[in-house]
Amino acid sequence: MDDDVIRAWTAEERRRIARDLRIISDAAWDLPSLCGAWRCRDVLAHLVWLAESSRPRVVFDVAKTFRPPRRAIGRIARKLGDSDPSSLLERLDAAAEGRFVLPGAGPQVALAEVLTHRADITRVTDGPLRSSDERTALAIEAYRDLWWYFGVPSRVRGAHLVADDAGFEVGPSDGPEVRGPGTSLLLALAGRPNVRSELRGAVEVFG
Repeated sequence: MDDDVIRAWTAEERRRIARDLRIISDAAWDLPSLCGAWRCRDVLAHLVWLAESSRPRVVFDVAKTFRPPRRAIGRIARKLGDSDPSSLLERLDAAAEGRFVLPGAGPQVALAEVLTHRADITRVTDGPLRSSDERTALAIEAYRDLWWYFGVPSRVRGAHLVADDAGFEVGPSDGPEVRGPGTSLLLALAGRPNVRSELRGAVEVFG
């Protein structure tokens, strides 16, 4: 897949979030998301920070928290998350073309972040859900390819994942089969345990 196509998809998905999630109520933005201890507004703030960032800015923002990188990123998200969600949505739309990605990662990781975090929000709010498609498949492959960064164990990488709703399959054909909606497979790969009830087959590979 051409990198420019993936970047265009990522920008489009950011703009879709900025448009679609305007219907979420103020109270719903304070709900706990599927992403750890983050509120839905913190998840949105994280997407804004990534879209607006450059590598020097990320290094600076993380360093000034005096915390390890993962804890620093959480602190940054929660601090920015105190901003008005409407303004965050506007900022995400304005920064949709942002190209920052993790060092050593390709643009498919940015797409995976956007699709995963959108679901982290919309699964617990009144935000519109997104249908699975080829972009979902590419995001799943990104988690598998960068397994050492995202902590995807070998038993998961060896599974054959089948998206019933989108007609795509990822992983070795002779591996233990797990079936379900594409977005549920994506969230399971991203470590969201509460979606496993939506899957069928060798779900035990997810732990």
